[in-house]
Amino acid sequence: DGPLGQISLDLKQHDKVGECFFFLESLENGQSLVSLSTTKKNKKEFLNSFKSLIHQYLKGLTQGFLVVLECIGIGYKVQLQKNSLELKLGFSHPVQFFLPQDVQVFLPKPNVICFFGIDKKRLYQVASQVQSLKIPDVYKGKGLRFKNVKYLLKEGKKK
Repeated sequence: DGPLGQISLDLKQHDKVGECFFFLESLENGQSLVSLSTTKKNKKEFLNSFKSLIHQYLKGLTQGFLVVLECIGIGYKVQLQKNSLELKLGFSHPVQFFLPQDVQVFLPKPNVICFFGIDKKRLYQVASQVQSLKIPDVYKGKGLRFKNVKYLLKEGKKK
């Protein structure tokens, strides 16, 4: 539990045999201490990945994550309705995308979509589903693009 919500971590997904043990201890000053141990051969790699996963979940519960998609192209617009996005992406009809309950969406501009939530993996999953409606063109770069990702464009025909 955290100030932004609640997340559960399924240990069987990451540790199928049951070789990992962890202990969560609350300290007097309001902080928590997590102790990890394992009986696996490659202890260091497994514990580091598990530690970063727990850190990611704690960060999501306290601060949350933000993913931004930009609509690049003439006439590309997005409108937010109750629980769906209506995207005008150059097709002959607007495209409806129904939003899940665990992801919050807001539109600071008509061509910018911001996704906010506590689970980073789930946020990127929903954002990539929206992006799959209009994948960026490899020559001009038009389409739905993640804001902080650099896209390399192909060179066109030469005469």
